[in-house]
Amino acid sequence: MGMAKRVRADIDTMIQNDDLAGLLRSTAQLHGHYCGGSALGVIAAHCAMKRMGAVSNLGMEDLIAVVETNNCFADGVQMVTGCSLGNNALVYRDYGKTAFSLVDRHGNGIRISVRPDAFNLLKDKNPEAQKLYLKIVNKRKATPKEEERIMLLNQRHCFEILEIPAERLFKIEEVSLKIPGYSRILDSRICGICGERVMKVKAFRQGDLHLCRACGRSAYGQLDWAGIHSIRKSQKK
Repeated sequence: MGMAKRVRADIDTMIQNDDLAGLLRSTAQLHGHYCGGSALGVIAAHCAMKRMGAVSNLGMEDLIAVVETNNCFADGVQMVTGCSLGNNALVYRDYGKTAFSLVDRHGNGIRISVRPDAFNLLKDKNPEAQKLYLKIVNKRKATPKEEERIMLLNQRHCFEILEIPAERLFKIEEVSLKIPGYSRILDSRICGICGERVMKVKAFRQGDLHLCRACGRSAYGQLDWAGIHSIRKSQKK
C-alpha cells in the first residue's frame, strides 16, 4: 500500500504560494457566499499558518485553532487552518472578538486580532452596496434580484480586501495558551425514553433510567449567533 494522499494538498499549496484568492474561493464553498468577514478570516489564518511554519494539517489535533467569535471570520479560519469542530482541533471561546490563536500541541503560537481602526479599511464605500446591505441584512427585506446583486458586489469587495496587508488589519502577537488535551472516545448510555445512544457525560439519571437532555428536564447548552447560552426545557427550542 502506498503513502496516503494529502487530502488538503490543494489548500496546502495555496498557503505556500500565498494564493489568498484561491483560499477565499475555497472558503466561499464552505460559507455559502463571499463576505468581508470570511475574507478577513482567510487573511488572518494564512498569516498565522505562515508564521507558524505549518505546511500542512492532517486534522490530528497537533495544530489547534482557538477562535473568539462564531461569525463569518471563523469559517475562513476553519478552511485555511484545517482545524474544525469535527476533528477536535477547533476551540471556541465565547469572547465576541474578531480574533483567533493558532497554537501547537503545547499551546504556543500566534494570536491575531483585528485592529480597532481596521474596519474603516474594510468597509465597502460603494453606496449601492451600503444601501442593499442595510435592506437585506438589517431589515431582512429584499427581492431575489437584490440578493443576487449584493452577492456580486460582496464578491468584488472581498477580493479587494485581500489586497490589504495583514499588518494593517491585525495585531499579531506570540501567545502561550492553556488548551484541552487530546480528545478521547467516551462511553455511551442508551436513553430510557427515546432509545438513542448518548455520551455518558451528557446523560443523567432519573430513577433507574439514563436520560438524554432532549428527553429529560435538564438544561442544555446551545451555541448560536449570540454565543453560548443555557436553555431550559420550558423554553422554546
